[in-house]
Amino acid sequence: MSATKIIAGAYGFACDDENRAGFFNIAIRSNLIVEVSKDLESLKRKYADAEIVDGSEKIVLPTLFNSHFHPESLICRIAEPRVPISQWRTEPLLELESTLDSQDESFYERMYHVTFFSALQSGVSAISFAVIGDEAGARGMYSAIKLTGVDAVAFAESEQQIGFMRRIVDRHLKSGVFVPYQKDLTLFGLSAVARNNSDAPGWIMTHADEDADDIELTKSNFNTGIIQLLRKSKILDSSTILVGLSGTPAASLKVARSGGAKIVLIPDKLNAQNFKTIRNVYGEFAIGSDWATPGLFLQMKKLLELGCEAQEALAGATRAGADLFNMSSKVGSIEVGKVANLAFIDAKKLSARRLEKLSQRDAARALIEDYDDSDFSDVMLDGEFVYKDRKLLLYDSAELLAEVRQLVDKISKYAAESVPAAEGKTPSVRAPETRDEDTSETEEESKKVELPKNIRKVFGEDEF
Repeated sequence: MSATKIIAGAYGFACDDENRAGFFNIAIRSNLIVEVSKDLESLKRKYADAEIVDGSEKIVLPTLFNSHFHPESLICRIAEPRVPISQWRTEPLLELESTLDSQDESFYERMYHVTFFSALQSGVSAISFAVIGDEAGARGMYSAIKLTGVDAVAFAESEQQIGFMRRIVDRHLKSGVFVPYQKDLTLFGLSAVARNNSDAPGWIMTHADEDADDIELTKSNFNTGIIQLLRKSKILDSSTILVGLSGTPAASLKVARSGGAKIVLIPDKLNAQNFKTIRNVYGEFAIGSDWATPGLFLQMKKLLELGCEAQEALAGATRAGADLFNMSSKVGSIEVGKVANLAFIDAKKLSARRLEKLSQRDAARALIEDYDDSDFSDVMLDGEFVYKDRKLLLYDSAELLAEVRQLVDKISKYAAESVPAAEGKTPSVRAPETRDEDTSETEEESKKVELPKNIRKVFGEDEF
């Protein structure tokens, strides 16, 4: 196989500073983009040994960057769909973590396998999240990173996690400290950040929605808001990442920006006025999906509803996340010198004739309006396909399905024992058929649970 590839004839969104879009060809040598040109024949002459990848029926864009997500949310949704996700976000999830064997690395490893493979199939190759599971969770997360090649910005919540991540040097892993407002911040967060801010972990992240409940909860400890607290602690700077901001007043936003803090928006939690206020103060922003699925098309659609420009939304899902975590020299746009992390969508909904007639701005809007997270057909990392023709190439689908069933079984049993079921009749469910003739006890038990549609695509339609 040639070390050089040419993606030929695709309609691309570069997601660079100029928001370039149009028909172009991409030359890739080893794992880097070495040339972007409209002249295919000149590329063929220049790279005579190149493998030609037909992109004429494809739309190509840089892989997406989900700047804030909760990997455990996918498993919680599968395990017990009757429990509202808002309940999983609080006591049940904390209780679940405490019941897991601290040495059960396989649980966390399987959880992150599912998360990262689901992300790849949604065109996402980089995720920022808070790690659960102390050091066992951090180890499981790192194992999944090594397997998938997904870039992770992992925020530690415990001294054990910080200790583990300090020992790891890997180009796919960056780390920080998460300061949750639900806990007594003096217990761990601020002292750890003040002590470690000049060394890895490299960032502090906190939710800064500052709605009424958050403000009251924070005042019970500090008699001040999150942003003011960080300012007084003298750690409100360019290493501070604020997530949410749905209830944050303009005055606090200005304090945060003047202090150098960066922001991540969760679009489906915003209204038009929130978004207008934030954009007036900040301008550029990264986006995340929080407790929704790891894909970002639904979040970009929401931004359009809020009055966001389509190219601005695309930037929030790509280069802004890379900028946020100092990865823009590597990923986030289709430019010479960047790593060839590319996501492809079938262009059937947007014919070549229609695309040719659209302005770059209108083409970006059509992309977001006409497509969703399940429309990605191929994903390339480091110049090699890891997802091709809607099939995972890195992992056996049947084995991954078995792992999910084990996760589902474990959490479903917990949910049944610890979380009151919703009133009313529980819908009957049926597990997907497997190709294996012999089934384990765990698999038999898991047949009581149906995997939802947004997870099924992880394993390929032929598995169901």
